[in-house]
Amino acid sequence: MLQLHIRVLAREDIQQVVNYYDEKSAHITDKFLNSLYTEFDNIVDNPALFQVKYRKTRVRYIKGFPYGIHYILKEQTIEVLAVLHTSRNPEIWKKR
Repeated sequence: MLQLHIRVLAREDIQQVVNYYDEKSAHITDKFLNSLYTEFDNIVDNPALFQVKYRKTRVRYIKGFPYGIHYILKEQTIEVLAVLHTSRNPEIWKKR
C-alpha cells in the first residue's frame, strides 16, 4: 500500500488555508478539510489517475475549492509538495 507523505511546507500551506477560512466561518473550514481528506484518499487509491502538470508532478484539484494538491510518486510513497490556490504561480513548488 502506498504511503502519503505531506511535506512540512505543504502542511504550512494547509494551515494558511485553514486560518483564512476560520476567519470566514468554521463551517467552511470543516468543509475544506473534509474535501481535502477526500482528495488525499482519492490520490492514495489511484495516484496515477490525475494528470501530470509539471514534469513528474501531478495535480489533483480539490472539489468546491480553488486549490490544487501538487504531488509526486516515489516508489511506495506519494509525496505532497504543496497545496496551492489556483491563482498562485504553480512554479512555487519547484523551490521546495
